[in-house]
Amino acid sequence: MTQSGQPKTLMGVQLVDGLKRRNWLAYLFAVLISSGYAGALSILQPGLLQVIGIPYAEQATLTGMLGGLQEAIFIVMMGLYGVMADRFGRRVMYVFGLATTAIGFALYGSATSVEQLVIYRIIVAFGSAAMVGMMVTVVADYSHNSTRGKANGIQGAIATLGAFIPPVLAGLPKTFVGAGYSEAAAQQATFALAGALGVVAAVVAFIGLSKMVGTVVKAEKESLLVMLRQGAKEAKKPAIALSYGAAFISRGDLAVTGAFMGLWLVQYGTGTLGLSASDAMSQLAMPAILMVVSGALVGSILTGYLSDKVSRITAVSIASGLAGCVYGAMYFVRDPSATSVFPLLFVMGIAEISAFVSSQALVGEQAPAERKGAVIGLFGVAGAVGILLATTGGGFLFAHLSPSSPFVLFGLLNSIVFIWSLLLSRPKSKPLLTEQNV
Repeated sequence: MTQSGQPKTLMGVQLVDGLKRRNWLAYLFAVLISSGYAGALSILQPGLLQVIGIPYAEQATLTGMLGGLQEAIFIVMMGLYGVMADRFGRRVMYVFGLATTAIGFALYGSATSVEQLVIYRIIVAFGSAAMVGMMVTVVADYSHNSTRGKANGIQGAIATLGAFIPPVLAGLPKTFVGAGYSEAAAQQATFALAGALGVVAAVVAFIGLSKMVGTVVKAEKESLLVMLRQGAKEAKKPAIALSYGAAFISRGDLAVTGAFMGLWLVQYGTGTLGLSASDAMSQLAMPAILMVVSGALVGSILTGYLSDKVSRITAVSIASGLAGCVYGAMYFVRDPSATSVFPLLFVMGIAEISAFVSSQALVGEQAPAERKGAVIGLFGVAGAVGILLATTGGGFLFAHLSPSSPFVLFGLLNSIVFIWSLLLSRPKSKPLLTEQNV
């Protein structure tokens, strides 16, 4: 509380009792770096594979295997990290996640074999699971329910800005080579710099995050297994079950767009338009990605404010309905480079971040305080499964059916969540009056 007795606010977010504004700012900085890490390997790894000497024909398979390995670790660990956060506190787990991810990145650039890539990717995965889990959990702890939507909207905007970090890192190897580094040394320096960002974020989180807010009193002395089981039981509540479904589709939406929009444009540019790979990247893929990111920046703020004006279930309905329409509309796209596709990509950015923000606001509202870490950990598991389906199943559909099919699949899944949320928000009908109950 402030001296006047009013809750502290920052950026329109009403902070919970005991929280300082610097705690919120430290969290947002951690989110910026965390979201940067989320997309960094997909951009940095191809250059490293070339330097290591992985045959071109094997690179796609290896990339898929490493990505699948990381998501499998996410599925196993995020629920456990959630209950550990309930036991030991969010600050400890977030610092652990950032520091471990940083170590994994620093080591990754020094890999010289597939075996080392696997070992270092496992380190990154264990750290990232904690980092991503706490990124969702802390925002649920820090804001009053009345401004939970705005808090998640601001977090989504900062996460979107963090998506610009990987392209900046991707330009560093060329700079280092120009300064006299060998190709291998340039990769090592780039990954080391990426690791250094995580160290800085870990220090900021250790100093800046609240030691008390989000730490559950340990009086019950429950085992981690019991805590995890009790957290899983919360999924019986309809609204929490819906939040898990929304997490599944929202993370899948992001993965489909990130994995396949650029690939579709590069393949179309090189195979149909006769462009070189670099020209297809610069002329087609990058403008499309910027259009999606621009939509996401707008959508994160709009959805954040909307989620505080309507019920959180209604916000999920709006987001999933919009995403169902936009992703389904990709079925009709034959030329992904056409000018008419760009407005669709802008709306896609709004839709994917809206599903992301609204699902987080819903689970943050519904998760009970004493089980919040466990519930949000399982929320993260649902998201990881969505990403796994999007990348593996989507890749199969892309290669064997059509480039638009992964988008159409998630259009259908978004439509299912849309109908689910409508049924859940439908007012309960009152029993009809009869002669017996009059």
